[in-house]
Amino acid sequence: MPPTVTAPPIATMLDVRSIELPHTTLRIGTCGEGPPLIVLPATISLIEDWEALVRFAGRRYTACFFELPGHGGSSPLSAPYRSELIAESVVDLVDALGFERFSLLGFSFGGLLALRTLQLAESRIDRVALFSPYVGKEALRHSRAKLLAVRSALLTLKPEIARRGVLGALRARPGAAAVAWFMHEIGKFETSSNLSARLRGFTASSVDVLCAQVDEVLTTSAASLKGPYTTSCVFGMSVNDPILDFESTRTFVNGSFVDVAEERWDFPYHASPRPLTIEEYERDHAALLDRR
Repeated sequence: MPPTVTAPPIATMLDVRSIELPHTTLRIGTCGEGPPLIVLPATISLIEDWEALVRFAGRRYTACFFELPGHGGSSPLSAPYRSELIAESVVDLVDALGFERFSLLGFSFGGLLALRTLQLAESRIDRVALFSPYVGKEALRHSRAKLLAVRSALLTLKPEIARRGVLGALRARPGAAAVAWFMHEIGKFETSSNLSARLRGFTASSVDVLCAQVDEVLTTSAASLKGPYTTSCVFGMSVNDPILDFESTRTFVNGSFVDVAEERWDFPYHASPRPLTIEEYERDHAALLDRR
């Protein structure tokens, strides 16, 4: 009879605080004990959205999640938004927390941020976990027509006065609902949060950051993110992901890392339509985080 495997104890509640860094002041949530793990945020993520994931990771690591500069409780960057500046802020955060070495976990857009951080500081990174990661525009499953629609919408928002007009529209429920529809139906954006309600709470910096992130998603090539990286990588993704192509993503990961452990899922979504529990993370994702 095989031995019973007991899951590590559930980590305590998150310690949420703000920490001042050279480019920004980040709102962070940390929990757990063990080697440090920086959980990189997906688009428009708040700490509350990912508490269960961070507490799940906190069973094995000292896990830290932060809200993107200019969004939620984090202040805007001191310069125009670029993912390279987020990578610099990750290293600044690790330094401020007193860690010399650390690991990364990136989901979706967080995959891009993980790769940017790896490019900047690979010598300090022990391990990279990529869950359904964005690894370049080539893996997007959007049709050409939808990509053009999103690109056109971004171009109309280039002038600041246009972005401020959108911010005004978001204050009203119909305007927020219309933008949420566009993000869901045209952009194929998935989230477990109430997107319309989240949009109504947007600030001017939130709009700016979202536009900058979408622009990066549409223009970043896989070649600009590709390795080779010597850091070990654990890669998990659904073969049915509706937003990112599984085979393209898998090919990128295996071509960029010399040491890859893989876990395939069959979820019909990119991001769960409802918040997952710690127990569900443990059931579906523990095998990947436990890979050595």
